[in-house]
Amino acid sequence: MRSALAQRYYRPVPAAVLRLGSVRDIISALDDPYTTYLEPQAYKLVRQETASTYGGIGISVLPSARGFTVVALREGPARRAGIRIGDTIVRIGGVSAVSLSMPHAIERLVGTPGTSLELGLVHGTKRYDVRVERQRIAAPTVHARLIAYDGRKLGVLHLSSFRTGSTLVLRREIRLLTRQGAQGLVLDLRGNPGGLLQQAVGVVSLFLDRGVVATVSGAHRPQEVLHAISGVSTSLPLVVLVDRYTASSSEIVAAALRDNHRATIVGERTFGKALVQAFDPLGNGAALELTVARYRTPSGADLSGVGLQPQIRAVDRPGTKQDEALLMALQVLARPTS
Repeated sequence: MRSALAQRYYRPVPAAVLRLGSVRDIISALDDPYTTYLEPQAYKLVRQETASTYGGIGISVLPSARGFTVVALREGPARRAGIRIGDTIVRIGGVSAVSLSMPHAIERLVGTPGTSLELGLVHGTKRYDVRVERQRIAAPTVHARLIAYDGRKLGVLHLSSFRTGSTLVLRREIRLLTRQGAQGLVLDLRGNPGGLLQQAVGVVSLFLDRGVVATVSGAHRPQEVLHAISGVSTSLPLVVLVDRYTASSSEIVAAALRDNHRATIVGERTFGKALVQAFDPLGNGAALELTVARYRTPSGADLSGVGLQPQIRAVDRPGTKQDEALLMALQVLARPTS
């Protein structure tokens, strides 16, 4: 494990850290919530989280000061239990969430369908507990619909994460909306915490035939420029909808489409995670999940901690029946071109 950190971690690891006595001490000294040691069973479970289906409760989370914030909900056990977007998970089973790394939190959230899980959450200032039963969750989730707005047919595509198969599913839905007469598209990445980097490149390539997607570099890897893959699926006008929970691969996609003048970005400033993770399998069936690189946008920006600023700000106000941010995205699409 020390060798993997010394040779693959995205920034130099001080020798004093590598000499610490335990794996836990070494990882703690890195102060990186995305790097951790996974026991064999944990590694198996976490790998399921990026597969096309997995056993879970239908949520996506991102780390926060108090634990893990719920950033997306699919139809499933969590939604039925009353969990809401923006709630913070402060306890998973009998373990305080603030003591868990991101991979270890995912390990505890996913599991065999039919097994139950107890969670402690905070909604605003109110603390509450729920018991949820895991079920088989189908992913990636692409929800597509055609909307009539201001005399035009506009397609809306919500992509919940960048899992195995995301690009293929999104391509299929784009083609279907095009056959139905869509005159413009909204790619809704709100609440999308990211996922597989190669899927982000694939999604950009559905809208962009050429151009830089991102530049990836680390302390132990040469700088690599990722380009769009030829084979664009649509040239329809495009708006990308983002919010404060749009993170990682989602930010790569939004920035690439903005910087290449392919889309207008509408919504809120994004999360600001510009790090790339990879698994380093070990001989005992365990693995080290570590941060191996940092990415920059095509314009050269580092989004770490600052996020991506939308060109047009729009927020969906809680408590209203309308989705104000989506309405703004549709309004931008419906504007006559000059």
